[in-house]
Amino acid sequence: MNVILSIGGRDVKVRGLELNNRIPAVCVPVTDTACSDITEHIRDLSSQTDMIEWRMDFFEDIASLEKLPHIFKEVRTAAGDTPLICTLRTQKEGGRYSGNDYEDVLKACAASGCADIVDIEYDTISHSRSFISEISGSGVKTILSHHDFKMTPDGKTMFDYLEGMRDAGADIVKLAVMPQDALDVERLLGVTVDFHLKYPNTPEVTMSMGKTGVISRVSGGTSGSCITFGADKEASAPGQLDYLELKEIIRILAEAGRD
Repeated sequence: MNVILSIGGRDVKVRGLELNNRIPAVCVPVTDTACSDITEHIRDLSSQTDMIEWRMDFFEDIASLEKLPHIFKEVRTAAGDTPLICTLRTQKEGGRYSGNDYEDVLKACAASGCADIVDIEYDTISHSRSFISEISGSGVKTILSHHDFKMTPDGKTMFDYLEGMRDAGADIVKLAVMPQDALDVERLLGVTVDFHLKYPNTPEVTMSMGKTGVISRVSGGTSGSCITFGADKEASAPGQLDYLELKEIIRILAEAGRD
């Protein structure tokens, strides 16, 4: 089964779903630590949500490269035909991973066939274009991402991040920032719209984190952000809504916006 990300006329094929800039897909992060809990959680979610993000940085044996092939196989089996994003979030970008094998883990994940999409931190890899090419060579799509848990930069800085990630060859670009007030949220949404208008063929994912930025998690149909993240057992980032509530809000907004 193919997933088609159809943004402004461009199709990014993955597995069983159509992502677009009108109705954002709901993705649920899985942050369990033990292999059995990870696979059980993913299996339970596979029929309940549009996409799943496996946060590999929470896996208790992530530092043991020799143990990764087994869990990669188990996770892919558990996800079935549900699109799977695999993410190794570093501590400096709000995650748990502090090891020295960041690129090796992502390469192994891509080569294993576990992931449909691999999240790559823009500021963590040294040669983004060549690394993206290597990951893509395994038949995997890429999200190039940047996270700022302290502030919301000015509009030009945020736009430059999105544009730089696009120019590096990412299939999808992602930007998450922390607002101090409503004006920060408004600025992030404005940048999201501006980027979509300039680059309608590049799928983007943006969010303003925390309670102040919750509106950004449900407004993708207006701003152009094509994926939104909702929590199941616990949130993996500040401001995430319960994924079932998030699905319902997006459904209501989509119906209200129909001609």
